[in-house]
Amino acid sequence: MKKVLVIILVIGLLGSYLVPMFMNESKNTEAPFQFGFSDNLAIKYGDVVSIPIETNGEAKSITITFGGKVLQKFTQPKEKISIELDSKKYQIGAFEIEMHGVDQQGQYFTEIRNVRILSDVTPEKWKLEIVRRLPHNESSFTQGLAFSGDQLFEGTGDPNQSGASLVAKVNLNTGEIGQKIGLDATRFGEGITILGDQIFQLTWLNHKCLVYNKETLELLKEFDYSTEGWGICTDGKVLFMSDGSERIYVRNPKNFDIIKTIEVYTNEFAIPRLNELEYVNGLIYANIWTSNEIAVIDPLSGKVIALIDATNLVNEGKGNGEVLNGIAYQAKTNKLYMTGKFWPTMFEVKVLK
Repeated sequence: MKKVLVIILVIGLLGSYLVPMFMNESKNTEAPFQFGFSDNLAIKYGDVVSIPIETNGEAKSITITFGGKVLQKFTQPKEKISIELDSKKYQIGAFEIEMHGVDQQGQYFTEIRNVRILSDVTPEKWKLEIVRRLPHNESSFTQGLAFSGDQLFEGTGDPNQSGASLVAKVNLNTGEIGQKIGLDATRFGEGITILGDQIFQLTWLNHKCLVYNKETLELLKEFDYSTEGWGICTDGKVLFMSDGSERIYVRNPKNFDIIKTIEVYTNEFAIPRLNELEYVNGLIYANIWTSNEIAVIDPLSGKVIALIDATNLVNEGKGNGEVLNGIAYQAKTNKLYMTGKFWPTMFEVKVLK
């Protein structure tokens, strides 16, 4: 009998806690506020937009953040309020706008939406004129090209995991590979660039940037990074690195620390799959993986200035090879060269604007 009474007592005590809890939960499931727009709001850079917020009068306080920073706070807000978002205060790219608040009973709520700030520049359409054709080693899975004076350097990948990734000095006129250094089969070589007397080579999934002596190709050091490694270039001061997304990381060449990150957008959408990068007269030229287009990017803002149609190069040069990839600008002669993975031809090209 005592056991029965104990069980009844326990059930009664649990009920006294659980029933009010469930009643309270059902009573407060509806947030006292919400944004007055659907997800993925797109704003053109330079625009000032009014973002509506709807409340039911039960909110005690609301805090709005944009890009992780407080935008505005409200106390005892009325049923309809709004905030002004000035896109000029931010860079182009994807952001989260968050609304954190508490109702009159002290319950907390959060509402999150995605906002994209698009470029205010409509990309121009450029084309390529083939100036001359040069031989290119068909066994080279081209991931990066770069000049130092008259010397062309090439970095290759290793799709067959046979230890074919390398950095090499290449004869521009014959395509012959000269002095080289290989990577072991566990490392897949990606983009290269040259700054001073050093060559920087990314690896795809190994999270390592390899740094070589430009003259001897001796491996000097390695830097770590957390993303995939795709393309890399330099303006002579900093490094620009892509990771296969629409992001470009500006890095310190002394320690590979990130200085800033830009996102690459047109006036309509982001440009993901940024691959090989080359710095050309103040702009970044970027191969877009699996595409015949090359994005011309403002390195300060991420705005796409132009899209270059390289279909004529692909139609003539691809053969049995793979995608367009590899851009080298020779500052000494103001000449531009392009090729692709396993292509038999490298092209000197002229950009037609």
